[in-house]
Amino acid sequence: MAVCYWITGLSATGKTTLSTLLVDHFRSAGKQIILLDGDKLREVLADEAYTREERVALGMRYSRLCQLISSQGIDIVIAVIGLFKELHEWNRKNISNYIEIFIDTPMYELQKRDPKGLYGRYRSGEIKDIAGLDLNVDFPENPDVTIKWSEGRSVNSMFDELLSKILGFNFK
Repeated sequence: MAVCYWITGLSATGKTTLSTLLVDHFRSAGKQIILLDGDKLREVLADEAYTREERVALGMRYSRLCQLISSQGIDIVIAVIGLFKELHEWNRKNISNYIEIFIDTPMYELQKRDPKGLYGRYRSGEIKDIAGLDLNVDFPENPDVTIKWSEGRSVNSMFDELLSKILGFNFK
């Protein structure tokens, strides 16, 4: 049975880093698995969705793609902001073996990291509709796994916690 690992969190939480480590781990163990990254998906779909409604519609495309791939027996890791209740509910109802993983990083740390310059451009008034700032999001109410960032915590420590939690996961 294929598994869909839906890794969610605000921009700059480390979703792509943890997703890449997870996929590398599974591939080194001989497992066939696909990685979908939100930034890459936007490039492929050429989608400029930034309002809540547009992001939910885009997220539903991601969800349906994950359902299609996993229904064919291929494990999938998807790293997207995807912090909308509609998506979480749809995924739970429609994707078999769905594991929702929330990367919880405080806003002050995200703004400090800011690899894409989004938070800085928002503060300067250059852009709007930034998830977690002027764009309201729905943090998962009951994610299957939560990984919390803390000062001085390494990516490897977060990955080890993620791996131990998902390897012991029992589907309902």
